[in-house]
Amino acid sequence: MNEPVAILGLGLMGGSLGLALKRRGYAGRITAYARRAETRAAARAAGAADEVFDTPAGAARGATLIVAALPVRDIPAALAAAAPAAASGALCTDVGSTKEWLDRACRDALRGCAARFIGSHPIAGSERQGFAAARANLYEGAMTVLTPAADDDPAAVARVAALWRAAGARTLAIAAAEHDRRLARTSHLPHLAAALLVRAVGAGGAADDLRPFCGTGFRDATRIAEGAPEIWRDIVLTNRKEILAALDDLAEEIRACRAWIAAPDEARLTDGLSAAAALRRKLLPPAEDA
Repeated sequence: MNEPVAILGLGLMGGSLGLALKRRGYAGRITAYARRAETRAAARAAGAADEVFDTPAGAARGATLIVAALPVRDIPAALAAAAPAAASGALCTDVGSTKEWLDRACRDALRGCAARFIGSHPIAGSERQGFAAARANLYEGAMTVLTPAADDDPAAVARVAALWRAAGARTLAIAAAEHDRRLARTSHLPHLAAALLVRAVGAGGAADDLRPFCGTGFRDATRIAEGAPEIWRDIVLTNRKEILAALDDLAEEIRACRAWIAAPDEARLTDGLSAAAALRRKLLPPAEDA
């Protein structure tokens, strides 16, 4: 694959994409956009792109594939700014964690433009942000979900899939609405739950008093709560319906657990904990949880 690629945004996701393509010998020219001068300098020094620009249009000039790696609600405007400078018939995609809202917003933003949009979401990341957190192996073996519309050209979908495979990812195509339903449960709800858990723990005393008692269980359960608030705000607000449904189910589980403890009902508490452990083993077999 040797298409010219423009990456809009050089944080964790965009920076890692550039580094991955370069490490794996991608044959096409890679350009990138970053707002901050320090990020542009760091990306040049690391060799994440052949050239780095201070505008989306500068990065997109001549590109046939454009990847928006920005906070969800910033993506449509960035693509609208970049697409007119791209090559005729350019394909636009993204890394956003919500897809139905983005699909509508990006297609609207590109209306009247020759560029087309096909959404994608690599299920990979970290609680760390910025180019300093980027790494060339972030997408290695990770699943990237593509969310084409029913009438999208299969050849265009294949081009987007080929880009992610060039970065080391696997690909799967599903409907945008189904993506949002599944990710609300497996990604968005866990992040909110981790954030709320930290807040509940903090309600029990001053941080200086609690810190010596925060062991590996607390670290494992709350690590993702350090994700960038601005990024997660956009994710939550653009997938509200599915996240609210997931939160309702979490609230019901908490109510049930509270009742078992208050009773106390030792048998039901044990059964509930056993069911959770068994389900986790199904969701995350040992090889995936290593």
